[in-house]
Amino acid sequence: MSATQFFKISLKRSTIGLAPDYRAAARTLGLHRSHQTVYRPADSTTAGLILKLKELVKVENVASIPTSVEINAARKAARGYQVVEKQGAFTKI
Repeated sequence: MSATQFFKISLKRSTIGLAPDYRAAARTLGLHRSHQTVYRPADSTTAGLILKLKELVKVENVASIPTSVEINAARKAARGYQVVEKQGAFTKI
């Protein structure tokens, strides 16, 4: 298998109003809601489903599936604050 082993697939547009075969393809990939992301193995079956939904999905190649701890850490902002640059006193113009 190649260096990238998984597809990261995100549904960017809704399947509402599309033909049943497009909706079924999205369900087969595990995409149920807009902006939902799933990870699938990089094989020809998955690639065929992605090709069918190419206008609706965003696809990235990834080497591994991140754990839920890694996903949650990426979502959270850093704790506390940091002074980037100290500004002088305000002057009246």
